[in-house]
This record gives sequence, C-alpha cells and structure tokens, in this order.
Amino acid sequence: MSMEGQCLGGRFEVEREVGRGGVGVVYRARDLETGRTVALKVVAAEAGMAPEEEERLMSEGRVLQDLDHPGIVKVISSGVLPDTSQPYLAMEWLEGEDLAARQSREPLTLGESVELTMHVARALGAAHAAGVIHRDIKPGNIFLVAANGESQTTFGAQPKLVDFGVAKSDDMRVTQTGDIVGTPAYMSPEQARGDAAVDARSDIYSLGATLFELITRRPPHVGPSHIATLARLVTTAAPRLSEIRPEIPPILDDLVYHMLATSPSERPENAQQLSKQLEESLADAQRVSIPPGSTDLSLSQRLGSSASRLVTSIVAINFSKGSSRERALELLRSRGA
Repeated sequence: MSMEGQCLGGRFEVEREVGRGGVGVVYRARDLETGRTVALKVVAAEAGMAPEEEERLMSEGRVLQDLDHPGIVKVISSGVLPDTSQPYLAMEWLEGEDLAARQSREPLTLGESVELTMHVARALGAAHAAGVIHRDIKPGNIFLVAANGESQTTFGAQPKLVDFGVAKSDDMRVTQTGDIVGTPAYMSPEQARGDAAVDARSDIYSLGATLFELITRRPPHVGPSHIATLARLVTTAAPRLSEIRPEIPPILDDLVYHMLATSPSERPENAQQLSKQLEESLADAQRVSIPPGSTDLSLSQRLGSSASRLVTSIVAINFSKGSSRERALELLRSRGA
C-alpha cells in the first residue's frame, strides 16, 4: 500500500518512498514541525522488527544526535511514532548520489579521490573526537551532496558520511567478541576476526580500502565469497598501490600502504593526522593522470599464497556448518595473531 500523502506520527507527511531494505523503509517526507524536507527511516509496518534491529535504529539516532560536522549527515529527530509504535529516524534530506554510484557513472580522478578522502578523514576526526567509531566506511556510505552554487571541492560535491547503524560510541555496550560488523571488502583485519577492542584505527583502514578502490577500481582484498575475503584479510597483506598503478606518487603509495597495515599500530595515529598527510600528498596526486581500464591482478596476486588459500578453504567449510561458526572465527583470529 502506498504511504504517499499519509502523515506518520502526526508530524511527518510522506511524499514518496525512496528506499526499502530487509525490515526498513526510507521515505522523503515533510516535517510539519519544522517545514523541512527529511529522509524518514522507519520499520516496515508489515515486517515487525527483531529487538537487535530496533536497537540498531535507535542507536543510530543517539549517535548522530551527538555529531555536528558538515561532513556528517544531521539527524533531525528520532524516537517511536506514537500512532504506530514504529521506531523512526528523521535525517536531513540530501540531494545527490553515493560514492559507489558516482564511481560507476564517472570515476573520480586521482587528485579528486585524494581530496575526497581528505574531507572524509576530517569528518571521521570529528566523529572519533566525540567517541564514535563508524565501523562501516565504504563507497556506499559516503554521500556526495550536489553543490548549490560554488563547490568547495574540485569534484563538485560535498561528501557526507551516512549510515551510522553499526557505529559504536564510548557509552555503548561493546560488541561481543565473535560478532563481525562491517562490509568484508572494506573492514579491517581486527573486524574480520570479530575482535571486541576495535578502535578508530579500524575506520582508518576502511577509509584506506575505499581510497584504494577509488584509485585501482577494486578493493585491496577480493575473494569469491565474503568468507574468502575475510580469510584473506587476516592472512594476506594488502598490495601496494604501485603494484597496480606504477605511476602513483611515492608519498601517496606509502600513505595508503600504512592506512592498510594489518596491525593497527602501524596505521596513521588518528584521522586528524591522516587528513594532514592526505593534504600533503594532494598536489602530487593532482599532477598524475590515471587512465580508466582494467586493473586485474595476476592470478597469483588474486589467489595469494598457498597458506592463504588453505585457510580460506578451511574457513569456508567451517562457516558452511552452523555448529562450526565459532571454530571458523577462532581460525581467523589465530591467523591474525
């Protein structure tokens, strides 16, 4: 049934549905209290919601309430709709597209990729300073807001971090060891192992994986399945950019290499430091032209070492057996120890 024209909670007048997931729906709506256009995320009434999913939506609202930065989506209101008892989250309405869509349509240049990453690092710095770790940095969660008038970026949009649904703040219960949170192609090795003590440096790794993909057109670790990707994360070091793009300036090659270090202690110390390092590498990056085209690695590079292939196979087999999931996680952790 169409919700167009209906008023939810006596406050939000639905204009149209713009997205739908497993249990949630996002509407473009008008906030009658403020007159603003908002993105209204609610639980699909016909779906109901598991307690953990309800907590995830409410948690996203609490996290965003504490963040105020031009590079982070703003929350307008959150709570429970009084007439339907559905948890909701109302955020500022953003016009534009996410980074994944932009890359499919018109890939950024090397200079634009570094510039965008610099802006995202600044937004992450603000989140980390507030005690918030995003835990799912990837192209799909970086939204490029269409510039109104003169843009402050060379690529004509303002990047904003969105989807803090799996973010962790200092005052939240720490995710139990064994829970894997994030997107495999972009998560850090410590996330892949299900470590509980994941800190801000995990976001730096994920941002490095995103920048790596912007430049090479592929993530640093790619497997035939999510489980194979997780296994590669904890058994194989990420390749250098220069192995795929020899023309990459050395300063940028070294920086991304350290962002993707397996050990958190070898990565940039914090996002503020990272943004300064990206700014220092920007001029060199803007002088280099990277042509579009295939960046496939050789067969040996894609498969990794024989040890990595063996661990991948064992982990995949264990994950296929529900009772062996913990054994597979233990194997991932032991390989990363």
